[in-house]
Amino acid sequence: MEVTSVTIVSTNLNKKILDKYRDYHVIDNSFKLEELLKYSKIIFFNVFNDLEKEKIKDIYNYLDSNKISYINVTNNIEEALLTKYLIVYDKENILIEGPVIEVLKNDKLLKRIGLSLPFIVELSLLLKDYGLVNEIFLNKESLAGALWK
Repeated sequence: MEVTSVTIVSTNLNKKILDKYRDYHVIDNSFKLEELLKYSKIIFFNVFNDLEKEKIKDIYNYLDSNKISYINVTNNIEEALLTKYLIVYDKENILIEGPVIEVLKNDKLLKRIGLSLPFIVELSLLLKDYGLVNEIFLNKESLAGALWK
């Protein structure tokens, strides 16, 4: 199965990261959703910083429904919770990659390069350590559902 939604997180955003993705169209400023239909593969380069999580979800849903593959390059690890696959760069090198939950389980490695876990993931890990939940959650609704069955 081809992964169609990817987040790349780096503490040092550098456009050299994009050299590996030459077949993607780069968007690094404002855009209109309709314009995205021109492309089958898109990279958003640090454009979601001022958007609310719900607006980003709407954009991703639009891309998914139109079968457009996308990569979000950001320094905000919270945005990784909205995609399926996460790649973490340390400078220009891939440090770790894989399904989002699997990568986020490496919290010591992420903290070593200056990234902190998304709040809900860190809370899940703590609750798991205390035996209150059995898994890691990526959103507060799922975590609340597990806690108050």
